[in-house]
Amino acid sequence: MSLSAEYCSDKTGDKGVALAHQRRLIRGLLVWATLLTLGLATSITLHFIHRESPAPSKRQSQENVNQSQAIEFPLMEYVPNWKDSDMVENLNWNTLQKGFIEGTEKLLVTKCGHYFLYLQVTLASQEKANHTITVQTENRLILKGLINGSKLSTVFMAKGIPLNSGETLTVTCEPKAKIQVSPTETYLGVIKLH
Repeated sequence: MSLSAEYCSDKTGDKGVALAHQRRLIRGLLVWATLLTLGLATSITLHFIHRESPAPSKRQSQENVNQSQAIEFPLMEYVPNWKDSDMVENLNWNTLQKGFIEGTEKLLVTKCGHYFLYLQVTLASQEKANHTITVQTENRLILKGLINGSKLSTVFMAKGIPLNSGETLTVTCEPKAKIQVSPTETYLGVIKLH
């Protein structure tokens, strides 16, 4: 523990020596903190940059597996299947790729599993009424979002849920509204977790 300069000058009578000693300690502490910070930054950078590639034999066997069977991609994305000028209640979707959910208005789950659903809906700027956006199956409500027409025009919702094969998902907007069709403003995505 370091003694204060005033205490040292009272006991020893030499204030300059105590101040010089404290300055050396402070400089040493600053150098130490700087070295630790640089080491931590280097470690984090190497963690993100350094990736080991698999051995050549493993790469060849993985390529053979990829060629022999199609790997299921766990993400499905949907874009609107209506026009900006349409008043819609049941939202229809275009699938960007084939996968574990099929359909346009009613999305049929073809594979049982746990899923993560996310949905964004943006109303046209002239919509001033309150709207309710829901995602549901035949027997349960999955997501429900409210858009206050006087202040907000977009709702974003997400949830992880188990779905059984044969269940259908529907997305509705009540009351009917003009909904933006840009894929950055209105979209639905489903990720198959397992």
